[in-house]
Amino acid sequence: MLRRFAFLLLLLAPACRAQTPAPTLPPLDDTLRAEDSGPVALPSPRYHALLRLDTLWARVLALHYRTLVFDGHIDTPTRMLEGFEFGRRHRRADGHVDLPRMFEGGLDAAFFSIYVPAAYGEGTAAVRHARRLIAEVRRQVAAHADSVALAYSAADVLRITRSGRKAILLGLEGGHALAGSVDTLRALYEAGIRYVTLTHVNTNRLADASQDRPRWNGLSEEGRRIVREMNRLGMLIDLSHTSDSTFFDVLAISEAPVILSHSSMRTLVPTVRNASDEMLRALARNGGVVLINFFDALVNPHLTADVYAEAERRTGGNLRQLWKAVYAVRRERGLPGATLDDVLDHIDHAVQVAGIDHVGLGSDFDGVFDLPAGLEDVTRLPWITYGLYRRGYSEADIQKILGGNLLRVLAEAERVAARIQATEAGSGSD
Repeated sequence: MLRRFAFLLLLLAPACRAQTPAPTLPPLDDTLRAEDSGPVALPSPRYHALLRLDTLWARVLALHYRTLVFDGHIDTPTRMLEGFEFGRRHRRADGHVDLPRMFEGGLDAAFFSIYVPAAYGEGTAAVRHARRLIAEVRRQVAAHADSVALAYSAADVLRITRSGRKAILLGLEGGHALAGSVDTLRALYEAGIRYVTLTHVNTNRLADASQDRPRWNGLSEEGRRIVREMNRLGMLIDLSHTSDSTFFDVLAISEAPVILSHSSMRTLVPTVRNASDEMLRALARNGGVVLINFFDALVNPHLTADVYAEAERRTGGNLRQLWKAVYAVRRERGLPGATLDDVLDHIDHAVQVAGIDHVGLGSDFDGVFDLPAGLEDVTRLPWITYGLYRRGYSEADIQKILGGNLLRVLAEAERVAARIQATEAGSGSD
């Protein structure tokens, strides 16, 4: 009994408790073409150098900086816990994202990943690590309250970014940290978590992972309870890292749209970490969004089926070691790295299969060790906008990809939660 009481105290620790007033839900049109009217923040010499290269840059930069740019997956909190100062500018070699470079790159909102490695297991140690990460993000954000704030809803994102500040949201990466507990899920929601990635590289009590042996052939019964409770809370369900079976099991029961917070296209790079066309079509029917990952291993067209087959053979079936094997093969064969154009190809493919309303950005900045040439850090985001413009996308469609689609899905999850809670209140259920 004492152990259980101590565990509940850990979950409800007030130092990390978020203040989460009931959101005022924005209209969907406001999210689909979300703008914050920010000024162009590139250094003047770079701005004028770009205009000399192509006068189209003037229009592109005006569009990019007035648009609400929203990244669905950034791993900077792990660095922050190790001493990284988010408010200070760093070299690219020391990190991909910090607050000064968010302003320069025009990144207005981001889900910061509360990443819990599988080694922490499924219980108190995992929850404690998540709490430490949340507390550190809150501490560093509070130290720069004039420039950045935590957001807990789609309305918060709009309010904060339109005040000239950056909005940070929190997503838990690794459903094993929930230990299958609805109480833990609720406590982390109160602490500010607004999505949960059901698995990481490891299969857990909730679901099967794409890089581990299956245990449930998709979702477990505990996983189904967690998914339903996430719908009730208004918490996004993130299916990056999960197995295909888990993905389809979740879509069969979720009342709200889901996200793939940092995945790319399996048709272009054939790895289990990417989404198949079948998954993309199902995601579109669900109303969700796939957020394109920039990691070289997921977007590099030179990493063919033959490369991945050889890498998987070398792992001996332990796909947690997949990236180590992939890069060994790449070095041996002298294969080139990915480029910005390769990332744009993945965006194009996702739009062609899922539709323009179901694609966004999930860079995986600070969570990967190899990024494409031309996308070395957050300051390079305007080049995505330029690339999309050159490929013929309309300004309205570019705004959807840069952030409007993710904001819409977040708002819709909140609407579903409000409906579920109203139904419960009417029926008197708890």
